[in-house]
Order: sequence, then C-alpha cells, then structure tokens
Amino acid sequence: MMKINFILLFMFIFLFMNKKIMFFYNIIYLLSFFFLFKFMFKDSLIWIDLSLYFGLDFYSYYMLVLSLWVMGLVFMVIQFEESSEDKYIYIKKLLLFLIMLMILIIFFSSLNLLLFYLMFELSLIPMFIIIIYWGMNFERLVAAYYLLMYTIFISLPLFIYLIKLLKFNGSFDFNLMMIMKINMSSGDNKVGLGLGDYLILFLAFYIKLPIYIFHVWLPKAHVESPVYGSMILAAILLKLGGFGLLRFMKMFIMVSVKFNYMIFSVSIIGSLLLSLVCLIQIDMKKLVAYSSVVHMNILLCSLLTMMKLGAVSAYILMISHGLCSSGLFFMVNLYYERSLSRLMFFNKGMMNLFSLLSFWWFILCVANFSFPFSMNFFSEIFMIMVIISWDIILMIFMMMICFFSSAYSLYLYSYIQQGFLYYENKFYMINLKDFMVLFIHVSPLILFIVNLSLFY
Repeated sequence: MMKINFILLFMFIFLFMNKKIMFFYNIIYLLSFFFLFKFMFKDSLIWIDLSLYFGLDFYSYYMLVLSLWVMGLVFMVIQFEESSEDKYIYIKKLLLFLIMLMILIIFFSSLNLLLFYLMFELSLIPMFIIIIYWGMNFERLVAAYYLLMYTIFISLPLFIYLIKLLKFNGSFDFNLMMIMKINMSSGDNKVGLGLGDYLILFLAFYIKLPIYIFHVWLPKAHVESPVYGSMILAAILLKLGGFGLLRFMKMFIMVSVKFNYMIFSVSIIGSLLLSLVCLIQIDMKKLVAYSSVVHMNILLCSLLTMMKLGAVSAYILMISHGLCSSGLFFMVNLYYERSLSRLMFFNKGMMNLFSLLSFWWFILCVANFSFPFSMNFFSEIFMIMVIISWDIILMIFMMMICFFSSAYSLYLYSYIQQGFLYYENKFYMINLKDFMVLFIHVSPLILFIVNLSLFY
C-alpha cells in the first residue's frame, strides 16, 4: 500500500511542477499492469494484506484495476479539452480526479468497515462538484441535489447502525465480521435482525446501485454531467453499491436469506419496466443511462440469489458494464460535440459522415445487449442460469428483459446510423486519439473472454 501511496503522492507533486497530463494516464495504466502482475490469483478465499487496514481479495482485485483503467481514460478525455480551457480550471480538474482515484483505491482495498463507509460517502463529493461546476445545463443544480439527497438519505442511520455493530461485536474488521455469526446480542438475550435492520444495512447500497424506485437520480446526474463525469459515474461509482453488497452479504448471511426475495421482486419488475422505458427515449444519453439501470437491477437479482455463481456473474458484469457503458457515453459525446444535440433525430445518418465510427458504435451496442463474444454475454448467461434455478417462473421475465434490451440497443444503433443527414453544415472530423480511447474501452471486453477462469 505504501508503494501505491507514494505513486499517488508523486503524481500530486508532478501536477504542480509540470502539468503534463500524458504522464498521468501513462502512470495509471502502468499501475494497473503492476496490479495485474503482482496480485494474479484465482482463489476467492485468499486475502492479500497490504497493511493493517488495507488488503485485497478476489472481489476488490479487478475493481481496483477497473478504477485505474477508467481513470486513465478520463485523463485522456480531459487532455482533449486542454487547449480550450483556462490553465487554472484545468489543474483543478486534474486535482479533483486524483483525489477521486485515491478515494476509490482506499475504498476497494479497505479491510476496516468504518474506513469503507467513510470512502463510500466521500466519493459523492467529487461527483457533486463535477456536476455543479462542469455540468452542461441549468438543470445541473437539480441533478446534483437529487444525487446528494438520494444517496445520503440512508447514510446517517447506517452509520449509527455500524456503531451499534461495534458495540455488540467489538470490531470493525472485515475478516472477523465475516467469520462471526453477527447478531445483536446482549448476554443471553439473542435478538435476531428484522426487516428494519435489513433495510438500514443494505438500502444505502441498493440506492447507490441504483435499485428501481430509487433510480431517479441516475438519469438526471448522467444527462447533466460532462462526459468524464458520466464515464466515472457509469464505470465505477455504480459499482460501489454492488461491491458493498458483496461485502455485506457475506457478513449478514441469515438476514439476507430471510428478506432478499422482497428486493428481488422489485428489481426484476423494475428491470423489465425500465427496458420498456428505454424504447421510448429520444435522448441518446438518457437511453444509455436507463440501460445502465436495467443492467444494475439484473446484477442485483443475481446477487440476491446468494449463490456462488450469482456473485461471480454479477462481478463479471460489473467489469464488463463499466467498460461498455463508459464507452457508449464517450461515443454519445463525440456526436454531441459535432451536432450540438443529444436527440436521436438530429444525429440520423451519421454513417454517411463517420463510417469508421459506426463500427465502434456497433461493437459497443451489441456488447451492451450481451452479444457473443463479449464479457457481457458470459455474465448474462450465468445470471440467467442462476435466476432460473432460483425460480423457474422467472424464465418468462428473463426472456422479456433479454428481448427488450437487445431491441433498445439495436434501436439506438440503427436510428442514428441509418437515414438522411439532418444537417447540411460541415462537421469537424474524429481525431485519432478518440479512436484510441474507444480501443482501450473495447479491448479488455474482448480479451478477458480468452481466460474467464480469472473470475472464478
């Protein structure tokens, strides 16, 4: 952990000394490869201690690599805006994202429950600043407050409950809490956890994911945030909820088994309804944002079955959705910069202008509805197996969700690529560095399927 801290500290110093952003994303990619080679393991029960309060296990390993990978892409996207911006604003952006990276590294490698909770809540502040300061429209204030209110709504009860856990169990250590049978006991009085306890413990992660009903903040935040805000939000910040659930369900197994079916029913109905909502969207960014909510709700259903394959498939989907969704938001922004509109009608017939870009649109859209061969395909196959084995009636829901998710992805692709151009004016062309960002998004999606045993 000291090595990682020294690298981050070195990057902070370099920010004020030289301000060369190419150094930033190169060192971040290097750091991700450093993780890849140093901690290559497959056993989910092994913990690798970095220090007293920090360590890695199977679930945090690829989340750390994903955080570094996407943050490198974000720095590449910020570099495109360097020439058009004031140097002072530019440095503030770099500093904010370095702080964000530090928060994510501490969150995913934390072995202490209090530190874990603190970083979970602290990750909101950089996102709030990104939307408020660098958002696009006047509605960004509403979107930022939606983000803040929805995600902080359950935070204080959860914090009080964690203090209560410390009182009864005497520790905040993850390893100890996972091997203990957690109950609220006082002497011989054994008090089982009820529905209220379950909601207080898990609702913060469900809202962050976000679960249907509490999902309203996500499309608003996506639409109003700049492209790098959307990339961070879709690729990493949604995964904080899923990662928290993976941790907490191992600690609170009995109460999860008892009440999971209630949340499961909300998620499966929600993902079906939201996939229908995607079909009527005319804003490209909203469509991609709602498709993220559909994927997250399916992921939640898979986790709530409490099966090993369910956790593994959810984990694979977290990685693949992070790359795929981030790439789609970047593509939407490429069109938005040229047509000055996110509406699908104003972006029709773009294949006539940007024929090579339509290839990348196709790759990302088919990956979004889990077409073979991408990581999404394998994760969705495993999820369908797990959910159907939990209850055979759910096959009907899964068939409908799979059909509608492929329908809205192909609708998005065909509507904006085919047809006649709306505009007659000239567009500036796509740069080589834009294709580089797309390649870095797509290549792990394809290459990881060569060795899927890494995830099991």
